[in-house]
Amino acid sequence: MRWIPPHRSIGVCNSYLRMVYYDNMGKIMGVMNIIDRLVLGHMPLVGISYQSRDKDDEYRRRFSNAKAMREVADAAIKLGVTKFAAASPDSSPLARLHIHVLEALVGEDFDIEIIPCIGIPLRIGGGGVDAFRRWATYLAFEEGESPEVRRRILDDPILNFREGWKHRLPGSRPYDEADFRELTVDWEMFEGGLEAFQGLPVSYMEPGSETDFLVMTGRFDLLGELVDRIKEHGFGGILFGVHHAGVTIPRLDDELDGFDGYLTPLNPLGVMMFPSKSSAERAVRATNRSVTAIKPLAGGRVKPEDAFRYVFGFDVEGCMIGCASASEVEGNIEAAVQAQRAM
Repeated sequence: MRWIPPHRSIGVCNSYLRMVYYDNMGKIMGVMNIIDRLVLGHMPLVGISYQSRDKDDEYRRRFSNAKAMREVADAAIKLGVTKFAAASPDSSPLARLHIHVLEALVGEDFDIEIIPCIGIPLRIGGGGVDAFRRWATYLAFEEGESPEVRRRILDDPILNFREGWKHRLPGSRPYDEADFRELTVDWEMFEGGLEAFQGLPVSYMEPGSETDFLVMTGRFDLLGELVDRIKEHGFGGILFGVHHAGVTIPRLDDELDGFDGYLTPLNPLGVMMFPSKSSAERAVRATNRSVTAIKPLAGGRVKPEDAFRYVFGFDVEGCMIGCASASEVEGNIEAAVQAQRAM
C-alpha cells in the first residue's frame, strides 16, 4: 500500500495536511491526516532541552509563565495537533504548571488527548534505586551480546547531561540477583502520579523507562501489577516507555499481556537507542503492538526533515516532538508534512 499526495485539497480542516491512501491496484482506501501521528512533547516546556545547561535555564525562565506554555500549545492546536504528552507533578518543578495548562485546554472544550509519563519509583531494601547502578546493570546484561553498548552509552549525548556521567558510570557496581529479589515499587507514589490525571482525556498512560530495569531483572510480576493498577484507576491504554528497545520489546512481547505498546527513541543518529541502533530498529519492526517514536530530533541534533523521513519509515502510530516556541511547532509540522509526502 502506498501514500500519494492528492491533486486537490481533501476535507475542510487542515486539508493541505491530508494525503490519499491507495491500495496496490490504485484504488483509494481512505484519507489520513498525517498530523494525527504527531504528539506535542512536554520536555522543553518543563525546562529540559537536551542541549546545554544554559538552554535548560532559558527554557525554565520562559516557561515559568503559563502564557508561554499556552502559546506553544495553541500553535500546535491551530495546525491540527490533538495529542499532548505530560508528566506527573513531582517529575520536575514545571510539570504541575504544564498539567494546569492542559486542564485549561480541556476546560475550554478543546478535543485533545493526553499521554502522561509516570516514572516508576523503584525501591530496593527500603531505598531508591541509584541511577548509575541501574545503568551499570544494563551494561552487565547487554555487553555479552552487544560489545559496543558500553561505548554507545558512555558517549550518548543525552545521557551525558547527567553530571559526571563518563566518570561515575564506569565505577558503579551493578545490582545483583539478591537485589532483584528485593526490588519493589513505591505504589503510593506511583498511584499519586496517576491520580493527577484523573478526569482528563488520557488516551495512553506511560509507565516510564524504568520499565527496562524491570524487564532485565525478570520482574514481570511488578510490570503486571503496574498494568493492573493503571486499569484500576480507570485508564485503559498503556504504552511502556523503553530506551533499550532491542532487549525490552521482544521480552515484553513474549512475557506480558494487557498493554498496548511502546514509546521508544527513534532517530537517524541512534541516540538513546540501545543496546544498538540496529537491534532497536529490528524490535520496532517486529512488534505487532503500537509504537510511538520519541526523541526523533535527538535533542535538536537532527534536522527535522531528516528525522521525520527516518521515523516515517517505520510503522509508527505516533511521533512525539518537543517544541519550545510557536515557530518551532510550525517548522516541525511542515517538515513532517514534507517528509510524508516524499515517501
